[in-house]
Amino acid sequence: MNIHLDEYQNVVKDGNKKILSTTAGFGLLRKGLIENLGQKRAKGFLLRYGWSLGVSVAQEAMKQSSDIVELIKQASTLHLNTGHISDMKSERFIETDDSGNIKSIRAHGTWMDSFEANEHLKHHGISDSPVCHTLTGYASGYMTTILNREIILIETSCIGNGDEQCRYEMRQLEDWGSEVEEELALYNEMNIIEELNETYEQLLEQKNYIDKVAKFHTKLTESISDGRNLQDIADTTFKLLGIPVSIEDLNFQKIVYSGTNEEDYVQLNQDLLKYLNNKLYRNHHSFPLYKETIRLKTKLQDRLITPIYVQKKVIGYCTFYQFIDSTTISENDVLFVERVANAASLYLLNEKTSFEAIEKMKGYFLEQVLKRQFMSKEDVISRGRYMGIDLHSPFYIAAIDYTEKRKLVKNNPDHFDLFLETIVKFLDIKGYKVLIGQHEGHIIMLLPEVDNKISIFESILKHIEKSFPNYRYQVGISDKADDIDDILDYLEEALIALRMSTDQKIIYFKDLGIVGVLINSKNVSGIKKIAKQELGPLYSLRETKKKELLKTLYVFLANGGKLQQTMDDLALSMSGLTYRVNKIEQMINKDLRDPTQSYQLLLILDSLIALGELDL
Repeated sequence: MNIHLDEYQNVVKDGNKKILSTTAGFGLLRKGLIENLGQKRAKGFLLRYGWSLGVSVAQEAMKQSSDIVELIKQASTLHLNTGHISDMKSERFIETDDSGNIKSIRAHGTWMDSFEANEHLKHHGISDSPVCHTLTGYASGYMTTILNREIILIETSCIGNGDEQCRYEMRQLEDWGSEVEEELALYNEMNIIEELNETYEQLLEQKNYIDKVAKFHTKLTESISDGRNLQDIADTTFKLLGIPVSIEDLNFQKIVYSGTNEEDYVQLNQDLLKYLNNKLYRNHHSFPLYKETIRLKTKLQDRLITPIYVQKKVIGYCTFYQFIDSTTISENDVLFVERVANAASLYLLNEKTSFEAIEKMKGYFLEQVLKRQFMSKEDVISRGRYMGIDLHSPFYIAAIDYTEKRKLVKNNPDHFDLFLETIVKFLDIKGYKVLIGQHEGHIIMLLPEVDNKISIFESILKHIEKSFPNYRYQVGISDKADDIDDILDYLEEALIALRMSTDQKIIYFKDLGIVGVLINSKNVSGIKKIAKQELGPLYSLRETKKKELLKTLYVFLANGGKLQQTMDDLALSMSGLTYRVNKIEQMINKDLRDPTQSYQLLLILDSLIALGELDL
């Protein structure tokens, strides 16, 4: 047997060898692409594959003819020859100039029996968007090549995502506008190797960044473990990051800062307060409470603000800040500023725990002193020294009441802790040590003698009003006490002054004049007896009527018998006020315009108010 060896050769034109494939084979390849690359990346790959195939077919066709109209007519036939579809319908709209050159072109049509849609349904089921990516890329590549202008084809409906037909629309790129931006990005997508390299670089950069954050966090933790304070934390942060940092309270008032001089800090802080007041919260009476990290930019500065939480409550803010024309703050710095806030939170939690323990001990000590539970005066003074208070020196007793503005009853006594902490921290910053506690529903404070007690108490009141603006406050202050043994007498003075502070926020016992002397004489039973004797008939009325007439009497006497002023203060008509005054005069048989009688009655009423017997 003779064996003949035949040689066969595949003719290759321009290095572009043609190969054959089946729809099933291509379907498997397509399936693998989607499973390994994902829907979006696989779509980009198939669009570019189709585009390359369309360009190749167009280039071959252009070798046979240079007539653009003829090449457009061949488009459908050449597409059918690829085996992608079994038939198609197309309607084209072409506009030419006087020379026969194409000015614009658009088309729409239908693909029948798309192999790509069928293979997708077979391997993946119904899609949520059109799937004929190869067909779309092919048509776009072919038309772009023969017309030498960018033509983009978009599939508008597809059997692959449950539609009845695979339909498309074709336009010039400039006629699509922004509709094809996402599609164009897929045509221009980098190859996988390039993307892997870029992803690696991003991961490496992210790893280095996370390492930096971890080292930064470790440094801050070490600072806290070493017993450093908030200023040390701020200084460490600026040293490691080079970004100015501040820690501020809820009103954006400075606690500590680092990285700028005082002049720049004050300028930026005032700019922030002005921005919050004038731009964002002009209709609000207080600053916003930020519960997550935010970034604020004004004309002057760039600021990254994150809340400081202690026991699930925001107590202040940590801020990165820079002048707007030199800012280097980035979104990545959020992780750093939040780490600083966490470090501040740990420090403040420890401080709060220590503070509460010490202040509770001081409060208990004050309670013991008021209840006279110590053996001797020397014992009290000795224990006071342990608390940092010299009870051998003169002191004042202050009694403070707080009531929510929209409520008539005193607030929950649990609120006491909030006011206590605010007052003590404020005085601590000012360099004053006090004993503070609770007695019969009032905040009681023992303050050693100071150079300007009026200024101190006004500052305390102003601070708590700013910190808790929804409350109304009244303060009664005793005379200067020289002996701790007499503390109950001075406590009574403070409470008497507090009861008399009807119109004033702060009232001093010494300003009560003769009323204070009367009450301080302890002649309580005598005062009540005189009051009953002089006002007796009014006491027999029912409570509502009794309070109405006594208030009218008090305001009338306090205004020196001036009807117009009294009428305005009580919101009464002149006839109504005259009727009440006449009725009171008849009941108590007094001439309210007689200076001697009116002064005595006013003194009695003031005394009853000071004793707590009368609440007007």
